[in-house]
Order: sequence, then structure tokens, then C-alpha cells
Amino acid sequence: MTIHLTFNNIRNSDAVTKHIHEMFEELLKIIDNKYRFHVRLNKEHDQHYHVGITCNFLSKHLVTASDGSNLYKAVGRAIESFRTQVLKKAGKLRCVS
Repeated sequence: MTIHLTFNNIRNSDAVTKHIHEMFEELLKIIDNKYRFHVRLNKEHDQHYHVGITCNFLSKHLVTASDGSNLYKAVGRAIESFRTQVLKKAGKLRCVS
């Protein structure tokens, strides 16, 4: 599993990188650490952030995004939204099998 981070208009920060990896820990346990994630961090306007996450999960392209004035909160909302999508997708597959 790989988490690829892209920083746009934001300096690459070890603290932000560590925070993102920590936030992904629970999700990675759920999906057995098998998939690649791309996390885009964009600073738009003055102190406004956009966080986008994409992943091909079980042959389905999943995408989520979050905006906010606090980068850490935007990251948390985006990861929680992504976690919900993964759980729904995994649940649907279990019902079919």
C-alpha cells in the first residue's frame, strides 16, 4: 500500500504527512493495506484548503474531497468520507458473494 501525497501551493510538511498517515491507519486495517491512495492537498485563496483523495478499490474508482479553512480538519473529513465509501463498497461485495 502506498499513500502518494501531492502538495500544491503548500510546503511539503513532515507534520502534515505524519498526520495523514496516522489518519489512514484505521482505514488500512480495514482494507488489509493492499491499495494505493493519492491525496492532493491544495491551498486555494488565503487560508482555504481543498483535500482530494482517490483510489481504485476493488475495481471501483473512489473519489472524495473536502474543503475548509483548517487543513487538518479538511484532511480528517476527507478520510472519514473515504472510509465510509470503502465500507459501503466492501459491504456490497460481501452481500453478493
